Amino acid sequence: MLPFLILIFSAYPLFIISFYFISGCSPYNIDLKNIFLPPFVDFDFPFGTNEFGQNLACMIGKGVLNSLKVSSLASFISFSIGTALGLISGYFGGIRDLLVSRLIDFFQGFPSLVFVIFIVAIFGGGDDKIILSLTVFGWTSFARIARVEAMRLKESDFILSARVIGLSSAMIILRYVLPFVVPAVFTQLFFSFSAFILAEGGLGFLGLRPAKSLSLGAIISDEMDYIMTYPRLVIFPGLALTSLVVVFNLLGQHIMKKKIRRQSL
Repeated sequence: MLPFLILIFSAYPLFIISFYFISGCSPYNIDLKNIFLPPFVDFDFPFGTNEFGQNLACMIGKGVLNSLKVSSLASFISFSIGTALGLISGYFGGIRDLLVSRLIDFFQGFPSLVFVIFIVAIFGGGDDKIILSLTVFGWTSFARIARVEAMRLKESDFILSARVIGLSSAMIILRYVLPFVVPAVFTQLFFSFSAFILAEGGLGFLGLRPAKSLSLGAIISDEMDYIMTYPRLVIFPGLALTSLVVVFNLLGQHIMKKKIRRQSL
């Protein structure tokens, strides 16, 4: 059932991205002679145009790509930092575990969205600032999982045997602990994608994204004045944002179920 739902919800974003690349359109072109073109009339404008004559499908395609870029970079950086800190904390214990655990508690107890908005509002809404601010909080969920897995594995027989034959802690972590921890943490990667896509869209909706970096949230915000007369201007980008979030959530659930099924065998 989940693979079927993933296929359904991924169809719309894939169509938008394909159209953007195949058509070679520009999301920034303004054509006041073709304002508010209706959808599904011209193949070059499958979703019609907005009040400036801009190609709505092209704008959404660019917004989807920007959302995927920001969320993927933020997720993989968070994945790397969180997994590394979680491994160090769980494997070595002691003062290292105490410090990492307190850092996790602090960042998870802090209102992350408020911090992200503060950073973007002060230093600007460039992609690098957004990725950095998302990463500051995003690593904690990966660190928690990696820490628990490392604590469980470090007392395993094969780890104890590796210590007996004189392997260094770094070698044991890289060769014997990391391969078991990564699959456990990998599932969280897809849920982080969803969370970061929503966060990036929210920042765009609040006007904290630069105009050159089209955001699905910014498109929705800009067209809210026409929601009663031209609802498609809000529905189409909103559907793209919703589809992206649902797809990555479903992927995470699918991988989690497969993992649980393998463990039960």
